[in-house]
Amino acid sequence: MFPGLLPPAVKKAIHLLQADPARAWTVDDLAASCGVPRRTLEKQFRRHVDQAPVEFLRALRLDRARVKLLTAPPRATVTEIGLQCGFNHFGRFAAWYCAQYGESPSTTLRRNRNVAVTPAVLPHHSAMADRPAIAVLPFDLSDPETRCAAGMSEEVAASLGRVRWIAVTSPANARYHLRGKVRTDARGQLRATVTLFDASSGRHLWADCWDGRLDEAFEFEDRVSVQVARALQPALRDAEIDRACRKDPAQLTAWELTMRAMPNVLSVEPAAERMALELLERAMELAPRESLPIAMAAWCHGLRAGHHFTPQPDKERETALTLAGRATLLNADESLTETMLAGAYTLAHDLATAAVHSDRALRLDGGSGWAWGRSGWISAYRGQSADAVERFQLARNLTPSDPLSFLWCVGIAAAHFEAARYDEAVRWYRRGLAEQPKAVWINRFLTASLALAGHKDEAKRSLGILASAFPTLTITQVRAGLPHSANLLDAMANGLESAGMRTS
Repeated sequence: MFPGLLPPAVKKAIHLLQADPARAWTVDDLAASCGVPRRTLEKQFRRHVDQAPVEFLRALRLDRARVKLLTAPPRATVTEIGLQCGFNHFGRFAAWYCAQYGESPSTTLRRNRNVAVTPAVLPHHSAMADRPAIAVLPFDLSDPETRCAAGMSEEVAASLGRVRWIAVTSPANARYHLRGKVRTDARGQLRATVTLFDASSGRHLWADCWDGRLDEAFEFEDRVSVQVARALQPALRDAEIDRACRKDPAQLTAWELTMRAMPNVLSVEPAAERMALELLERAMELAPRESLPIAMAAWCHGLRAGHHFTPQPDKERETALTLAGRATLLNADESLTETMLAGAYTLAHDLATAAVHSDRALRLDGGSGWAWGRSGWISAYRGQSADAVERFQLARNLTPSDPLSFLWCVGIAAAHFEAARYDEAVRWYRRGLAEQPKAVWINRFLTASLALAGHKDEAKRSLGILASAFPTLTITQVRAGLPHSANLLDAMANGLESAGMRTS
């Protein structure tokens, strides 16, 4: 986060603030916890962080508030979110927030509601009938005070029912069971614990808990139901991928073939993309009117064109557009398909259509890290660096351990490159490579960033790694790969040429 090595006291202070930013910290409290005098801590913060401790804490709280406002449940208020993030003076909170983000907290919250509200529609009955079915069992209310949360299981079931690729059904017909327990503590606080199990084996797959106040039971139900639906999707997707990968490949259904293809699609690696397309073609044969495998195949073809996995990139883009058009006609308001379509159209260099599908994905599921990430890429390619970084960071915060996290790192790096912050671009490109070492194609951007940042020897080493995987790659091909702005492509070409890549 900060240049150079941080002193131990500053490291500890930052850790304490990040762990509990809403606490009423004073500099004296912080210094005592870190075992140094107040003046020493303030001096070290100024030298190494370029901020006072209180300024760092304020920025941290504002970042937390921004994420909460952008992903808040329907009944959340600015006051409630401000309190959760440690702000007790709401006039100052609003002023600081407006200075930082160029809009009021209430404006951010209204935009979230415009994006994240899911229409009340009946679930789509998919031709891929093997999609996951989940039963929400009645929650255990452990004491009389928790009767105020008696409707929580129904609220959770309703939120899950709006996730179009998941079926909510009876326990006898469900592949997965969701169990919950609500209890109170000695302070009168509510705690809801929710756990997901495999119905056949009883295997524990996921769990989380949330705290709230007894006098805000309805708001607590809303918040838990929205956050369960959001957090459960990656867990269910991983469980479905694992189930498909353990089955005989010859016996896979269309849905299972799609799930088995998913990890290969997400790796963004040449051999894996080929394997993914083989699986998706079989899925499309079995379920020709299913939009998800078609949209995933469209994204695969776009990836192959954009990242130089094929000698015929124009043909791949044309195929991506054809498949994306088919999937668009078949899709029935499913966020995951809309997200894949946004990726396919982006990589086919049609940013206007990609933005339409990205907006649809966010309207259907405003808590999807994948949807925010795709939206971030559209901003990045349009040269909107600050907006892109915010969207990528939101995607990473929503799904911190997601397999696509490396791609959001690359997006943040691209936004810094666009703004000529080449050392920051280097840092984020390297982080993307650390999270996904197989994505050797990242070196085309890393090489240019290193060269433009003045690190010539490191740029040549990065170019050597790239050339070992893509020996015939030229600057002309790199320029044609992705729909970056002309300014970024010119700068990238200069960096690659100075590192020794041939033009054509």
